[in-house]
Amino acid sequence: MVNRRAGRTVFAITAGIAAVLVAGCVNFSSLDDLKTATASGSPFNQALFSDYAFLAHSFGDMGQASYTSFDQEGSFSLNEKPSDVATLANQFAAKALQLSQGQLVDPEPSRDVASHDLRDRLIRALTTAQDVYPRDAARAQADWDCWRLNLEVTTQAASAAQCKRSFDISLGRLENEATMVAQAAAAKKPAAPQSNAPEDGATLP
Repeated sequence: MVNRRAGRTVFAITAGIAAVLVAGCVNFSSLDDLKTATASGSPFNQALFSDYAFLAHSFGDMGQASYTSFDQEGSFSLNEKPSDVATLANQFAAKALQLSQGQLVDPEPSRDVASHDLRDRLIRALTTAQDVYPRDAARAQADWDCWRLNLEVTTQAASAAQCKRSFDISLGRLENEATMVAQAAAAKKPAAPQSNAPEDGATLP
C-alpha cells in the first residue's frame, strides 16, 4: 500500500513538471501576451500602441520565434514562417507591450549615415508635435520602425521599401504640423518688456 501511494505521488509530480515544461515551451511569446494587453498613457502612447500591435499582427499567427518547435528534439514546428520573420513580429509586439506597461519607446536607432539625419528630423518633429498631433506622430514613429526593422530581414526587402515610402509621407506631414505648433507657441509668447531708457533725443518728464 505504501509503495502504491509513493508511486502515485511520484507520477503526479512528474506529470505536473511535464505540464509546466510543455506550457513553458508553447507560451513565451510577446504576441501571446499582446492578446490581453491594453493601451495606456498619453494619447501619443495609446496611438503608438495601436500601430505597433497592428504591425505585430500583420504577419499572421507567427508564434514565438525562440520556441518554434513543439518537442525538445525539434521534429516539427509550431509555425510555418521563417524564424527571423517571427522574431520581427515579436519585436513589434514587445514594443506594444512596453507601452501598455507605461514605458517609453524610442524610435529604432539609425545604423547608417544615410538614415542618421532622417532620425534626427523625426525626433525633432516628435518632440514638438506629439502632444498636439498624437496620431500622426505615432504613425511617423511606427513607419520609421517598420522600415528599419524590416530592413534587417533579407526576405522583407519589399516590406521595408513600402514602409520607407510611408515614412517619407508621415514624416513630411508631421514636420509641417510641428512647424504650425512652433509658430502658434511663438505667437502666444508675451511681448518683450519695454526698456525704461529714453529714446535718442528724448527727455524724461
